[in-house]
Amino acid sequence: MGILEELTEMVESQRKKNTQYKAYEANDQFVYHDNPEFSVQDYWHFMYSQLGGQSPQIAEFLVARALGVEKAENVDYWSAYDMSYRGRRIEVKETEYIHPWNKKRVSQVRNFSIAPSNNEYWGSGLNLYPDKKLARQSDVYVFCLNTNQDLQNRDPLNLEHWKFYIVPTFLIDQYADKRKNPNQKSISLSAVKRLAGSSVSFPEIRSRVDKTLVTVNQHLEATFSGEGGSYSDD
Repeated sequence: MGILEELTEMVESQRKKNTQYKAYEANDQFVYHDNPEFSVQDYWHFMYSQLGGQSPQIAEFLVARALGVEKAENVDYWSAYDMSYRGRRIEVKETEYIHPWNKKRVSQVRNFSIAPSNNEYWGSGLNLYPDKKLARQSDVYVFCLNTNQDLQNRDPLNLEHWKFYIVPTFLIDQYADKRKNPNQKSISLSAVKRLAGSSVSFPEIRSRVDKTLVTVNQHLEATFSGEGGSYSDD
């Protein structure tokens, strides 16, 4: 079995494992002595109706919707990547100019996290980099920027405020290696822009990810074809 086929099989196996949970419906009820008291929707409205502080979660939701991913894979917050698409691992990161803890002024955008994790973190028998204790566990990063800088008209539902930068993970690795910091934990927006080349809007996410996956697959085949690659399935 080739590297692409084995990676696809492993990712699909992990997807099935991570999506076995029961998804509650809005009308499901909290009960006391078998009597319904209030609904799951009541809970959602109480806890999550203020979307202003949920930009990271919204960004992940938008990417999932754009790619047709219907069920979250990282709901237990211990997955090594956020979602899978076409047998490849997608990591979503977000930043913005307006933060819920500082509503009086526009802030500089924070760096995106690109911290590597333990190679066995995602629970697969596939070890792409046996010579490394830490590695980035995705194949593609989607960096999401909420561009709105209007403090008076902040609308988390306006998709026109979002820009998305799609970068293969191997380019992130190469960038960190050139800086002699392979375990680099964060990356600036300016560096992301250089690596991505250009941003895409929400309707363009899927097509750009599809094109990026072609590059990812070519890189994997070239790296692990026996010509100096370090792939191991031991």
